[in-house]
Amino acid sequence: MTEWDNSEESQINFQKAISELKRNNIPYRIIEHRLIGDFTKKAYFIYSVILDTFLILGILWAFFNLDKILN
Repeated sequence: MTEWDNSEESQINFQKAISELKRNNIPYRIIEHRLIGDFTKKAYFIYSVILDTFLILGILWAFFNLDKILN
């Protein structure tokens, strides 16, 4: 089994491989799968960046309002 990415070079090589298989009458199957793992990694990263931003903003807010908080 061979895996291909979405780069331009990989797509060209994929088409060359398919045409070579057809030319030699070699049976083949194309299996596509979703890369849900990549999506979840990106979603978790964005989620953590947003939460870290809220945390940092909260700490900055508390630091700048320290005199009001202590009184």
